[in-house]
Amino acid sequence: MVFYLEEQVRRPAELIEALALVWERSVCVTHGFLSEDAIVGMRPEVRGELAGIDMLAVAFEGQEPAAGAQAARGESGHGIRGRKPLAFAGVAHGKLEMLFVDPAARGCGVGRALLAYAMSEGDVHRLDVNEQNPQAIGFYEHEGFVVAARSNFDGAGRPFPLLHMERASGIRAEMASGEWFDAGDAALARDRDHAGATIRRINADVSLSEDDRRNLLCELFGAVGEGSAVAAGVQVDYGYHIFMGKGCYFNFNATFLDGACISFGDDVWVGPCCTFATPLHPLLGRERAMRNGADGTSHLAERNLPITVGSDVWLASNVTVNPGVTIGDGAVVGSGSVVTKDIPPRMLALGNPCRAVREITEQDSVADLLAKAGVA
Repeated sequence: MVFYLEEQVRRPAELIEALALVWERSVCVTHGFLSEDAIVGMRPEVRGELAGIDMLAVAFEGQEPAAGAQAARGESGHGIRGRKPLAFAGVAHGKLEMLFVDPAARGCGVGRALLAYAMSEGDVHRLDVNEQNPQAIGFYEHEGFVVAARSNFDGAGRPFPLLHMERASGIRAEMASGEWFDAGDAALARDRDHAGATIRRINADVSLSEDDRRNLLCELFGAVGEGSAVAAGVQVDYGYHIFMGKGCYFNFNATFLDGACISFGDDVWVGPCCTFATPLHPLLGRERAMRNGADGTSHLAERNLPITVGSDVWLASNVTVNPGVTIGDGAVVGSGSVVTKDIPPRMLALGNPCRAVREITEQDSVADLLAKAGVA
């Protein structure tokens, strides 16, 4: 099958409807876990995303029109004009938000071509894929992506687990690998600048509604589960390595230094002024200092280790979690603790350095009090 790619700047209703049909035909074949009612309910959401996504590339059937013919007919980047769309890809801030191929065009290389275009033109380095879609997972793995984290629910809170995937090569992969890398890389500096600008809006723009604020968080973070919230004063390095399950709450002034993944399960509570830090720097001062190359570029040695926090965890105020730490399900960490080693599940832990002091048992229950309040 012959096809060509074209980025769509203006997106008339005719194009949106045609691409929505491509999406629907695609998910009917690849998303067997979705009911017909679920697909119908998602149609408005898909149309809105198609209209508003930062970058939208479309694969059309046939030979690419000559530049002069495009200009004469006003086609380039302006919709359909009798052309047949086969597939499309949508990109925002380095994330592949959508890639769908009409079943009639599968196996023709159109999906691979769109992904390559998105990586080249949109700097795509991360994406989400439904865990129940093994064909898509296999495709992305074959194209050089690996699973970085998992969510029990999709972005709309539906019970369809998501795998959060990242490119297995490139500077961002080096950053998350646990090995030493150059944190002064220009692409990473752009990522930090974008994260900083977004966080300043979230923290200081009083014109934002709560929905606006949450939408910005969802765009910046790797995942923000249904019912999860982050209070004012939040700071991040990159944002896209932060993964939150559902029902989480982070109180004032949470700090995430997310060179590697920082993942939280469901129903995690975090008190004020807590820090989650993945970076490590050289111990020798002469190796730790920022250096400038002959061309004036900055270089900084760093490596990162991931942090994992399970479900039903409570971290009280002023807790610091160090690189490489895992905190098990149901654990409670006392205020002021510095967590340098793993905390087992369902343990009360505290101190500097933090250590587990006892198991949390049914003797700690306040069920009677909850029953009196009618919320047991």
